[in-house]
Amino acid sequence: MAVPLMLAACGSSAPRYTKQGPSEEDAITSMSECDYQIRLSKTPKSEQEELRNLCMQGKGYRAK
Repeated sequence: MAVPLMLAACGSSAPRYTKQGPSEEDAITSMSECDYQIRLSKTPKSEQEELRNLCMQGKGYRAK
């Protein structure tokens, strides 16, 4: 399961997120959860990057 998530993360131009403690796999999982919620709400592409940043910040991550 981790391999498809890592491949999806590598293919995107989104910033990397860091948080003290969790592994990079945890960050990828959190990003996938945020992306899923954004797609589920059918948010316009122009707003998706900002929502992704807010979602990750809400989970305690910071853009690197």
